[in-house]
Amino acid sequence: MSDSMDADVGTAVLIFNDQDRLLILERAGAHWAGYWSVPGGWIDRPDTSTELSVIREAEEEVGLLLGAATKYTWSTEDNPEIGCRTVTLYHVAHAGTWSGTPKIMEPPKCSEIRWVYRDALPAPMFPGSRELLLGFPAYS
Repeated sequence: MSDSMDADVGTAVLIFNDQDRLLILERAGAHWAGYWSVPGGWIDRPDTSTELSVIREAEEEVGLLLGAATKYTWSTEDNPEIGCRTVTLYHVAHAGTWSGTPKIMEPPKCSEIRWVYRDALPAPMFPGSRELLLGFPAYS
């Protein structure tokens, strides 16, 4: 993330299992510590697309290998802890498009991961994500 900018771009991925449960993680250490979110992070060089960014982030954060991630939507958040406004580009990876067993890969940044149904999201959630997740259509 650039310190010289007042806006930055991140990516996030909604990873669903074959029971339509969503993978979430509890943030630790970094901004929004103690909040629940989906895997994601900043678009870094040499990421050449937002899809490659979420594929990289999913492997770095939870050890899953995504074969593909479909673009979904975007949101904006104010991040007073880091002094900027962010745009987050969300992608989706349904069961069958990823492999592996989720595990905490970055303990300083994540304290817990779990699969949840979207009607049982814990609190607090990363800003704007609860509404975004509840509005996502059920997988059929």
